[in-house]
Amino acid sequence: MKRLLTLMICTLVCLASWADSPLTSTKFSKAYEDHPMVQKASEIGEELPVEILNFLADANSPVDVRLAVVNAIGWDIDGKTASKQFEQFMLQRYGAKNEKELAARLNAETLAVYAYEKAMSDYFNVKDAKRLAAQAAKKNVDKSFSVAMVDALVKCQYYLDNNGIGRIGKTANAVVNNKRLNRDMRQQAVDIIMEYLDLY
Repeated sequence: MKRLLTLMICTLVCLASWADSPLTSTKFSKAYEDHPMVQKASEIGEELPVEILNFLADANSPVDVRLAVVNAIGWDIDGKTASKQFEQFMLQRYGAKNEKELAARLNAETLAVYAYEKAMSDYFNVKDAKRLAAQAAKKNVDKSFSVAMVDALVKCQYYLDNNGIGRIGKTANAVVNNKRLNRDMRQQAVDIIMEYLDLY
């Protein structure tokens, strides 16, 4: 009985640590709870409504709100139904045959949304999302703070899983302290992100 109890405690601790990460612990969508799309995103199940898909894919929708929608959808430790649905929707909408072609066709903001959703859906393996977020950062001619922050968040997750914990705080602070970026993200959202990342 004692062994079973110890095993259960260890399992719970492990599960808690898995959920404790730069991607899953920065709930910045709370700063956008007044937005109808964020409200809808927090109420959906595995299947994404077409309204949400259209909003995420729309290059004219504010990038910070789209990222907040992805944040509100959250992460799924088992299935990746929403992610696969979003990917198929994006390929079809932008007439791309594969992810490489899709990434080439997307502007910086939409590519950042795509990369962030990909990272959130499989935060144990963010290698592809990290590459896509870096591509978005390179395309970031408008100096979007939101695009840069996505790149930082995905990098921080990668560092956490690859013995780079000491680089997490520096990576996030480099974005926050970059005066050349256009602050297209609510300050409350930035505060929520940094409140967690500064722990590192």
